[in-house]
Amino acid sequence: MSKYNFSMEEIKHIILATVALAFAFSLILNSSEIFGGVFIQSYKLSYFTDALIAVGLAFVLHELAHKFVAQKKGLWAEFRAWPMGLLMAVGLAVITKGGFVFAAPGATMISGRHSVFGSPEKLNTINMGLIGIAGPVVNVILTAAFLPFAAMGISLAITAAQVNAWLAIFNMIPLSLLDGAKVWQWSRAIWVGFFALCIGMFAITLMV
Repeated sequence: MSKYNFSMEEIKHIILATVALAFAFSLILNSSEIFGGVFIQSYKLSYFTDALIAVGLAFVLHELAHKFVAQKKGLWAEFRAWPMGLLMAVGLAVITKGGFVFAAPGATMISGRHSVFGSPEKLNTINMGLIGIAGPVVNVILTAAFLPFAAMGISLAITAAQVNAWLAIFNMIPLSLLDGAKVWQWSRAIWVGFFALCIGMFAITLMV
C-alpha cells in the first residue's frame, strides 16, 4: 500500500475549501467590476477560473506539501476544512464588496496514531518544523515558476506570483498555529533565512 493516500472524506473537504476560497478571492481580485453593477450580471465565470489558478493552486499544493511530508514520515495526515472559516471568507468578501477576505479554510491534521505504514516517526520539534515549512516552500517555488510569465505582463501570472509569495510570508509568521511557529521552534536560523527569502520574493513580484 502506498504511504501517499487520500480518503473520500478528505477529498470532499479539499474540494469544498478550494471552491469557497477561489470564489472569495474572485470577489477580491475583481471587486470593481463585480460590485460596480448588479452582482449576478457582473460576475463572470472567468473570474472564478482565474482565482482557482491563482489562489486555489497555491492553497491546494501548500496543504498537500504538509500532507505528503507527514505521510513520508509514516504519520497520519488529512486535510479538514473549517466550515466557519469558509463562511467567513465568502461572507466578508461579499459584505466588504471585495475589500477583505478571511483566508482560513482549514488545516492538514497530523497524528502519529492510525498509521498503517509501520512505526511512524515521532511528532517532535524537528519533524513538525519540516512538515510546517513544506507548505511555504511550495509557495515560494510556485512564485518563482510564475515570475517569468509575470515579467511578460501576463496579469494572471502576476496575481498568482503575488498570492503565492504573500501566502508564504503570512504562513511563516511565528504565531499560534501558523507554519512559522513550528519552524521557529525547530530552528530560528532557518526561520530568519527563509522568511527573508519570502519577503525578497514578494518584493520581486511587486516590481514586475
